[in-house]
Amino acid sequence: MTLAVTLDDETIDEIARRAAALQPAPTIEDGWLRGAAKIAGYIDCPVSRVYALVSAKRIPIEHDGSALIARKSELDKWLRAGGGKRP
Repeated sequence: MTLAVTLDDETIDEIARRAAALQPAPTIEDGWLRGAAKIAGYIDCPVSRVYALVSAKRIPIEHDGSALIARKSELDKWLRAGGGKRP
């Protein structure tokens, strides 16, 4: 048994709008930031502050050779916990 339905463009657009509303909101990709400048831009501080935090071992970063890298989710968690506030 075959069922054929004919819909006008307006009805198809309304179905598409309703389907889009049911989709979950997009999330920020948890990726890596490479380099002090990108890390500084992400946490909105000067590059010199990133280097100072790295030197004091107070920021969650990794090293890839001589490059600084940081995961966005780790920086977000660090910021929520107080970030670079002085002890």
